[in-house]
Amino acid sequence: MKIAVDVGISQLKKHGEELCGDSVELAINDGVATIMLSDGLGSGVKANILSRLTTKTAVRMITRGAALEEVIETLAKTLPKVRGHAYSTFGILEIFTSEGTARLVEYDTPETFVGNAGKLKQIKRIKKDMAGKVIHQSTFSLESGDWIILVSDGVLHAGANGVWNMDWDWKGFSDFFCSKVPFVDDAPDCARIIADHCNSLYGSYPADDASVAVVKIREPRFLNILIGPPHSRDDDFRAVNRLMDRDGVKVVCGGSTANMVGRVLERQVRVDLKSTCDRVPPTGIIEGVDLVTEGVLTMAYSLELLRTGVTVNQLRSNRDGASRLAILLLEADSLNFLVGTSVNSTQQINESSSRVLLKKQVINDLINFLKEKGKKVTLEYF
Repeated sequence: MKIAVDVGISQLKKHGEELCGDSVELAINDGVATIMLSDGLGSGVKANILSRLTTKTAVRMITRGAALEEVIETLAKTLPKVRGHAYSTFGILEIFTSEGTARLVEYDTPETFVGNAGKLKQIKRIKKDMAGKVIHQSTFSLESGDWIILVSDGVLHAGANGVWNMDWDWKGFSDFFCSKVPFVDDAPDCARIIADHCNSLYGSYPADDASVAVVKIREPRFLNILIGPPHSRDDDFRAVNRLMDRDGVKVVCGGSTANMVGRVLERQVRVDLKSTCDRVPPTGIIEGVDLVTEGVLTMAYSLELLRTGVTVNQLRSNRDGASRLAILLLEADSLNFLVGTSVNSTQQINESSSRVLLKKQVINDLINFLKEKGKKVTLEYF
């Protein structure tokens, strides 16, 4: 993984409408992040249906390997037209994280903004005719610090009382964002700032649907988690070395695992009394390890937190091991689970004990959840 992607989406619906007529779709699959923004003709429910049909159809086809020409042709042939006009406009952005490149496709939509820090970058757009539609296509390299912004025309047409603010055009928007982006690290925060500013320009009564998708490129974050001692004590040294030699954040889960790591590294294992929590046991401290937690209870509670849709910012003030582990899981792009298969002495009477089964189930559920979120996950057993 060469780069990582953070995405923020924010939308305003036209005043008086129940639904926003724009749709934004995000899919992360096998090292490719696909973001599509579509503006349905008109506003309200009908426009929402048209734009959702566009985004759902196109992103599903793209993630299944369909060629761009096939996608455009399918949209032209199968989706309805309204009063003889195009059903919706759209922008499609594909980011290939392993290569550090992007492909951008635009159809009758405002030009996408691409920049780094507080400056715009010029990208070459090639004009093509596909299925009777004029498409602009671009391919360009990405690096940490780059940002990409897709917007619907309701963003650029913002103005109070239905009067377009002539100072708020493509250049006006780019000047505004270039003055803000260096000071905001979080993509969702960037998207909200833009939407709030547009709403202010509209006088809190948007005359059109307005949608923005902010993509920020950064260095990938790696997380390595050692859970349980190896089946054979002869592998203790190898398992600990696998954890300590890898790039990224290092986590140890389980009391017996922590004691093994301390023994192999010849470092003291201490209890962090500041991390006391009613739900999970306190965390530990080992020099060179970023987080040391209890095992299955902490992992199960972290998974419970993740399933609620909790954000990193909501967890920041918590000191318990489950919250801190959940933060690391949310922030990581590539995770490596190192799972020991030994059985604790309390479990040796019956290796199929409920605790052993629970540990396996929690690890499997956690890995499946992370993969569904588009994270790269590897698993090693010892």
